[in-house]
Amino acid sequence: MDIEYYRNFIAIVEAGSILGASKKLSIAQPALSNQIKVMQRFFDAQLIIAKRGGHRIELTDAGKVLLKQAKTIVEEERSAIKEIADCSSGFSGTLRISLSPSMSIWFIRRYLTKFSKKYPKVNFELHEGPPSVQVEQMLSGKTEFCVANAPLEEAFRFETIYSRKERLVSFFHKNSLFLHDTKPHILLDDLDGKPVCLSQGCANLFLSVCADSHIRPQVLSISTTKLSAMQWAKEDAGISVVPAELEEGDTDNLIRKIIMDERLYMDKTLSIVKGRPLSNVAETFLTYFHEEV
Repeated sequence: MDIEYYRNFIAIVEAGSILGASKKLSIAQPALSNQIKVMQRFFDAQLIIAKRGGHRIELTDAGKVLLKQAKTIVEEERSAIKEIADCSSGFSGTLRISLSPSMSIWFIRRYLTKFSKKYPKVNFELHEGPPSVQVEQMLSGKTEFCVANAPLEEAFRFETIYSRKERLVSFFHKNSLFLHDTKPHILLDDLDGKPVCLSQGCANLFLSVCADSHIRPQVLSISTTKLSAMQWAKEDAGISVVPAELEEGDTDNLIRKIIMDERLYMDKTLSIVKGRPLSNVAETFLTYFHEEV
């Protein structure tokens, strides 16, 4: 099957009609209609249903399957073109990673900057998003590694190549109205009734543990990213509760305190798609990563 047919099929679905795709692609409508017929004969299945006199299309179940696979095929071709172009221009390749927003800065600081210095001709594509988006990026071939601190959907399709526990910690302003820097750590009780600002990735865990312990903090904010959650603490508007590494203890004007509760841990993982070969640059990074760990 001509890969252009897959691209055009995606365009038809995104446009919502063959006419809309025809205008967007500058391809005659009869030509696109004929491509759909060819694909339906090839797969021996009806892929789309025309609605309202042909001005709108609806995917069949078979069409939905094809759409998902077509995106993967097109993305694989794009990745191959990019990687070959990188090699041809003297680069070693492109490292493509899906990152949990709360972990991106740490991962860049801890691994990617050092890797970049060791392999200066490698460039990077970093995609931040929640686990559902990370899964889509990985399965479509858009990225090769997934760095997450929450369980991935369809976990059976992934291989976890590294895992460790990450503790939830609190950050509060050095002149905080809510907590004081008088103890080496804090207890969950210290947050009872206090305004807390959570990152989305850890919110469910933290609130579940609080409920089990009959602790009722005031949830001031739940933010998509850790940086946003911590900004509230920088403004002395609340206490940030986020996953954090030891190297984040010197944040300007913020006090870092471990919350002493053995339930407040999250699994930090590095995963790949099970059974899918890695690119040369990804293999090189994996070797480097294992050496660093």
